[in-house]
Amino acid sequence: MSIRKEKLAAFGRDFKKAQDGTVAMIFGLCALVLFLCTGLAIDVGRVLHAERKISSAIDAAALAAAKALREQGLDDAGVEAVAQKFFDNNSQYGGGTYAVITGVNIRIDRRINSVTIDVDSHVPTLFGHLAGVPQFGLAKSSVAIYDTKDIEIGLQLDVTGSMCMPCRKINDLKDAVAGTGGMLDILMPDGGTSNKVRIGLAPFAAGVNAGDYALAVSGGTAANGCVYERMNLADQDSEAPAVGSLRFKSRADLPGASPCPPNARVMALSDDKVRLRNEIRGWSTNGSTAGHLGASWAWNLVSPEWSAIWPAASRPAPYNDGKTMKVVVLMTDGEYNTIGGRMSGANVAPSMGFAEATCDAMKAQGVVVYTIGFEAPNGVKASLRKCASSDAKFFDAVDGQTLRDAFRAIAAEINSLRLSS
Repeated sequence: MSIRKEKLAAFGRDFKKAQDGTVAMIFGLCALVLFLCTGLAIDVGRVLHAERKISSAIDAAALAAAKALREQGLDDAGVEAVAQKFFDNNSQYGGGTYAVITGVNIRIDRRINSVTIDVDSHVPTLFGHLAGVPQFGLAKSSVAIYDTKDIEIGLQLDVTGSMCMPCRKINDLKDAVAGTGGMLDILMPDGGTSNKVRIGLAPFAAGVNAGDYALAVSGGTAANGCVYERMNLADQDSEAPAVGSLRFKSRADLPGASPCPPNARVMALSDDKVRLRNEIRGWSTNGSTAGHLGASWAWNLVSPEWSAIWPAASRPAPYNDGKTMKVVVLMTDGEYNTIGGRMSGANVAPSMGFAEATCDAMKAQGVVVYTIGFEAPNGVKASLRKCASSDAKFFDAVDGQTLRDAFRAIAAEINSLRLSS
């Protein structure tokens, strides 16, 4: 018995001292923790996937419903049906969201043309229930306002003599604006648009051919349609219609002034793409570069102060009415060097100064200004950069293809900006 007791006592002492199996125990505990962490990571990944999927689905559904509200005139039930359809299709595309959708609430505000979608859901966990987390709640919301603004665009286009040196330059301009797939086609597609798009033309050289509007703006002196600066040079950046000292000088006021382009006339805002295209295609070139006049007349086309001058169908909307986007595009290939119908190196600084002041004045009224230098010297490119609403809205076109690309990019951006969502 004593020997047996001794053996038992020795076994007890050895058992207390033994460390065999410690690593296995620690590994077992760590493995359990790693298993739970890996499982929770998988569950969190499922939640993030569901969040992205639901966010994308409700964004698409809200925008589609807001567009239907604006363009199709649906009642609330119809708008809700569009929203639900788009949400269902997008949330299930590609294998679903992992989420259980428990509620979709669609709210419509016709005052501001908005649709808001709230989604309640949860993602069941695969491993989280082992840690007492059976699901993760997931609530998302999206609001869309689909507002297609009307568009008014004044185009300052260069028809000076240098645009025919060589003549491919004027042909490149005509193609970029009025050719197949050019600016007019993008902004005025043959199928029509849900908003009103009107474009006006302000071709310029040494002066501007104001056409049918010349007598009204010159006090009856511009019988041949050609007008130059205002009577008071300090008023060049004014947008008020031509009365008193604000009226435009004619060749009768400026003996010896270079003539205006005979067949490139100012055209008030129009939604007639065929007429705009034919007008541009009929232009020829001559004369020097009074770019500040082109800028002024492009602004006049979209200025509500000029409503009494333009025909009823061409009258601009008020500034900042929330319904209209006003744009001016200034394009030239040469240095501004002409004042009073006379070309001179001494005229470069004041002409560019007048143009820049005009740009500042129209931008202050909310007009978006794009500028394009077409194979232009550095001096005028610097001025065009200042005129543009931002650096990104200045385009340096080095050949016919990049000129076409510039007009197409501007048209595409205008189409994008007219939609706020």
